[in-house]
Amino acid sequence: MRTSLLNILSFLVSLVFLGWGALLVMGFTEYNLIPSSYDFLNLPSLAIVFGGISASVFISYPFRKVVSALKDSTKLFSQSTITDDMLERDIDDILEWQKMMNADKLQAVADLSRTYQDRFEGYLFSVLDTNYTIEELRELGEINITENYARQQQINQIISSMGRTSPVFGMLGTLFGLVVILSGFSEVESLLTGLGAALMTTLYGIIIGNFIFTPMAKKMNNIASLQYFREKLILEGIILIEERKTSLQIYDRLQAHMRRGSYKL
Repeated sequence: MRTSLLNILSFLVSLVFLGWGALLVMGFTEYNLIPSSYDFLNLPSLAIVFGGISASVFISYPFRKVVSALKDSTKLFSQSTITDDMLERDIDDILEWQKMMNADKLQAVADLSRTYQDRFEGYLFSVLDTNYTIEELRELGEINITENYARQQQINQIISSMGRTSPVFGMLGTLFGLVVILSGFSEVESLLTGLGAALMTTLYGIIIGNFIFTPMAKKMNNIASLQYFREKLILEGIILIEERKTSLQIYDRLQAHMRRGSYKL
């Protein structure tokens, strides 16, 4: 086990934001960064929620994985490119590959390996180009698919963790606000300040967790599942070509995979 300086630094920065937000809520310091017309944007509450979330994930996960998760979380309204039409085009491509390989397998495999370089299809053709058996092709292909899916699931787990912890740190800000209320109950201004911070922090925690990170984790899980299904379809198609199945047999088998696959678009 080795210590990650980036994780430590990021954790400390997150704690600074969380502590700064707590000090603001409890009245130990002040700020004038947001105009009064934007009072609904409670900076201390945001600092507590985001500081707490980032501190939590930087303790639990590697720095690069957290950065990748934060990048993915910006794709809240993006959609998967894998559709029924795309999968049908993949089947058409597989049938075209069969024709090419029946005409000149060595040349076709070399050409397809270059054409689909840096893609899953290209990896499979590069395996074929090294004269692996069908069993080895299936094994290597499934390992690649599983590893790709596992890596994406790690990212999704981080996003899901952010969604779960966001309301928790919202409640933490609420506790800071309650401290202000209880310690200065005789002062109306102190009471209103603490009450406002308590309610806003809880609100931010719920919104950020349930309207951003949790839906994002579900969406990325769905996208990963679609990619997993597509890669399995392509692997099956190339194996059928290697087994010298006819075009009709390949088409029927892949269509059966399409009907059996339980995926959501």
